[in-house]
Amino acid sequence: MVLKYGVPQGSVLGPRLYSMFSYPVSEICKKHGMAYHCYADDTQIYQVIKSLDNWDDITERLEACLEDIKTWMCTNMLKLNQDKTELIVFAPKHKVKSLSKLQLNFDGTILSESTCVRNLGVFLDQTLSMQQQTNAITKSCFHQICNIGRIRSYITRVYPNFSVFRTPLPG
Repeated sequence: MVLKYGVPQGSVLGPRLYSMFSYPVSEICKKHGMAYHCYADDTQIYQVIKSLDNWDDITERLEACLEDIKTWMCTNMLKLNQDKTELIVFAPKHKVKSLSKLQLNFDGTILSESTCVRNLGVFLDQTLSMQQQTNAITKSCFHQICNIGRIRSYITRVYPNFSVFRTPLPG
């Protein structure tokens, strides 16, 4: 198979080449005064807000930044997935309710503020309480313990002294 663009999926050079290829995204973010983090093909754009006086200015800069990134991506035969684009405002619990909801107009689509987002497998809510993350981990652990419980009788036949539920004795 002849490749006209990109690198083969799974290539050891893929991540490095994509980082070099997508470097202009960082320049676009800097141009608009936005901070950013990139991991593989995920990019988080953020802004620290010390005062609500410049809320409208930040909204305008975010919209312009997203538009410039979308233009760059189209020029380079990439697509910004609007369905995966999320917006969240982190603030102390006592301020979250008093903040007006942030909405961005992005290419004719309104991006509404989310109350919780997932970043690299970690749930982050507006107040960074980690409640949803704790719930997800608890649910996963309970599911795994149930799975172990289903095969418990088979394990004890093979390993009679094996117990997942045994409490380790101190010292």
